[in-house]
Amino acid sequence: MRKLFRRLLLFLPVALMGYVLLLCLLGDLGWVRTAVTRMGEEGHLNSRVKDIRNYHNVDILFLGSSHCYRTFDTRFYAAHGFTSFNLGSSNQTPVQTYVLLSRYLDSLNPKQVIFEVHPDIMRNDGVESAVNLLCNTPLTLQSTRMAFSLCNMKVFNTWLYSLYSQKVCHRLERFHEDTVIRAYRYIPGGYCEVDTNEFVRKRYPKTTLTIAPRQLRALQQCIQLFRDRDIPYTLVEIQDAYQLRSTFTNHPWFEQQMSALGPYHYEILPLVDTIHFFNSNHLDKPGIELYNQHLLTSLLSDTVHSVQPTPKQQKP
Repeated sequence: MRKLFRRLLLFLPVALMGYVLLLCLLGDLGWVRTAVTRMGEEGHLNSRVKDIRNYHNVDILFLGSSHCYRTFDTRFYAAHGFTSFNLGSSNQTPVQTYVLLSRYLDSLNPKQVIFEVHPDIMRNDGVESAVNLLCNTPLTLQSTRMAFSLCNMKVFNTWLYSLYSQKVCHRLERFHEDTVIRAYRYIPGGYCEVDTNEFVRKRYPKTTLTIAPRQLRALQQCIQLFRDRDIPYTLVEIQDAYQLRSTFTNHPWFEQQMSALGPYHYEILPLVDTIHFFNSNHLDKPGIELYNQHLLTSLLSDTVHSVQPTPKQQKP
């Protein structure tokens, strides 16, 4: 028995080293990609993070999931005299938002934060967003802590592969993401434009909304970052298509939970599912134009949480 135990102790380090070596060398192969993902994807997080170096002291910082980067068109706000940056990412939960804020909040130094919150995101485990973040942003102590805190093998494998890819092969700094990936076009400033409309009528089951304790704690941590810097913030929930929205059995409860955390904006606009929505929980171009106009008006009319455009410098 002792001999067997001794052999196991000798074998485990070899097996572990072999596992890490195979993961690093084969991580780019399709059949291994259930463990990790490649750099570059339709959410354009890689391009967005590299774009941050061009934006400082912005008027408005947008945070959140795909609802964020596919709704808040930074060009619209620029046309009204506001500098802004959209730091959304696919399925971004507050756990990943906190990692991004820890690295980029002081550099962007916003006057106002619009933090998109959605019921599906607030109950999400954060695994998909964690994998996306680890592959497409520089590894930091904060992102490493995030990876280990999720206790998920897919996330851990991605962290290992990203460590090798970034620190040994320096692939991230050399990688150039395409401006257009499938139907998604990256616009400087963080917005992601989609020209097509794929709305399909569906029937969804009734859903009782919940909030994951991990996500609630992370959201509170993000809010504390804003409060420590005296940055006004508003939690914003973008409406879903009626065919999805009508299935939520306890949405007033969700509204109450978000309102308890600070300024919270949720309003049902007269939008039509087949005209203003790309799918059940994303707006299309006509819907995006109407929503941004509504949000901008709401921000400017709110004397407590309004922001003033950065004055344009006069030419000498």
